[in-house]
Amino acid sequence: MLLGLVGSTLLVCAHGRADPLYASVSLGRNVSGDVTMRSRSNDRASICDEYINPRALSVARCTTPDRGAGDGWAAPFDGGRGFSAEAELGYRFSPRFRVAVVYGYNAAEFDQTVSSTDALGADFDKIDNELSTGEESLGTASSHELFAVAYRDWPNRSRWTPFVGVGVGVAQVRKDFSWVWARSADPDDILTGRDQPNAQEILGNLAGTVSAGRSALNDTMAGFLVLAGVSHQLTDTIDVAFKLQWKRFDSFDSGAYGGGVLRSHPPNLRLDGSEPVSTWTRTGDTDRYSFMLTLQFGIP
Repeated sequence: MLLGLVGSTLLVCAHGRADPLYASVSLGRNVSGDVTMRSRSNDRASICDEYINPRALSVARCTTPDRGAGDGWAAPFDGGRGFSAEAELGYRFSPRFRVAVVYGYNAAEFDQTVSSTDALGADFDKIDNELSTGEESLGTASSHELFAVAYRDWPNRSRWTPFVGVGVGVAQVRKDFSWVWARSADPDDILTGRDQPNAQEILGNLAGTVSAGRSALNDTMAGFLVLAGVSHQLTDTIDVAFKLQWKRFDSFDSGAYGGGVLRSHPPNLRLDGSEPVSTWTRTGDTDRYSFMLTLQFGIP
C-alpha cells in the first residue's frame, strides 16, 4: 500500500513534467584557477639582430638553423573571476534520466601584470643582462563552449529534485595577452655584447629599446564537466534550479603570433626583412568553477 502510494506520487511528479523535450537558460558567476603562460619564440640573442649589431651575420651562433631551441620563459597569473551563461536543449527519457546539448559562454577577468620568470637559454640572458622591465599582462579569458551532458535526477515527494550530471565537450578559447620587455636607456647598465669587437656600437643600439605588443591568443580545447544541483518545480512546465559546475580543459596552445615591435624595430632579425620572429604560448590543464541559476521550460 505504502509502496503504491509513493509510486503514484512519483508518477504524478513525472507527469508534472510531461513534455520530454525541454529548454533552459542559466546565468551565474565563475572562478578560474591559477594560470601559468609558458612562452617560447624563434628570436635569437640580441647580438644576432642586424638592427642592433650590423656584424651579426659574422657571429657563428647567429646563423644556426635552430632559432629559439632551448629558450623560453613563463608568466604566472593568479586565478580570475567572471560571468557565465548557458543555453540548453534537453530530452527527458524518464523521471530519472535525461540528456542535453549545452552551449555556454564564459568570460573571466584576470587583469594582472606579472614579471617574466623561469627564463631559459637566450631569454635568460636577455632578462639577466639587458632588461630593466620584463612584464606580461593577461586581461580577459573568454570561451564559447559546446557540451553533451547526461543527467541523473532523484524525484521525490517534494517539489525539490536533486540532480547530478557529467559531460564532455569542446571550447574555443581566447586570451587577451600583452608584453613589455624594456631595456635601460643607459648603455652602462647592459652586459650583452661586451665580448664583441664592436661592443660600444651594440650597447648604444640596444640601450633604450623595447620589445612590446598585444595579441588575442586562440585555441580549441577539449574538456569535461561534473555538476550537481537541485531544481524546484514552479509549475507543470517551469522549474528553477541552482547548480555548481566544475569544468576541466586540456592544455591551451596558441598558434604562432607576432605583432608589436622587437627591440624598437619591425619584428624580424634581418635588415632585408627576413627571419621574422614569432612566439608560441601554452598553459597546462585549466579548470573553472561556476555557480548558476537556471530556468527550465518544458516544450510541448
